[in-house]
Amino acid sequence: MTTGAAVMLGFGIVWLLVGLLLGGPSPVWLRLSLLFTGIVLGSSIATLGLRASRLSRDTVPLTAEQVATKRAMGRRIGMVSGIETTAIALALVVLNVVRYPGYISCAIAVIVGVHFFALAPLFRAPAYHVTGFLGCAIALVGVFVADAVLRQKVVGLSFGLLLWATAAWVAWKGLSAVPRVASNLPPT
Repeated sequence: MTTGAAVMLGFGIVWLLVGLLLGGPSPVWLRLSLLFTGIVLGSSIATLGLRASRLSRDTVPLTAEQVATKRAMGRRIGMVSGIETTAIALALVVLNVVRYPGYISCAIAVIVGVHFFALAPLFRAPAYHVTGFLGCAIALVGVFVADAVLRQKVVGLSFGLLLWATAAWVAWKGLSAVPRVASNLPPT
């Protein structure tokens, strides 16, 4: 959970920077609010990581079935990420060739949104369906924003905040599960 939340925090920062830097000037209050929110979210994720690292580790080795399941999940995640990366690279090339580079952020947003649908069952995280749907909706809204600079701001800030909201949800779920795991209670 810590890794997933940290990855979403990092990619959220990238999206927010796209919205802030490529989307024209942004007010100081917005930049300061995002900085404060990022610090709070990053601190929450770090707290999750620290608390999780303090949990006692079972000394019972994984069964062959558990090892196989873990490897299969890793392969599926790698496959989803590989397809996502290939689709993003293809979108970059195609949109540049057809001279629509202003829509690259929309294309990437829909690709990343769709990737959350594939990750939802792997992580047993139904909330990822919501993230996927909202990511695709952000891309669609961006397509209808006529001004390219405003489009970058809308898609970048919206998608960055969506990733941060998802990271916050993951961190909250993880932090609320730590006491249960530490007490050897089943997760809720």
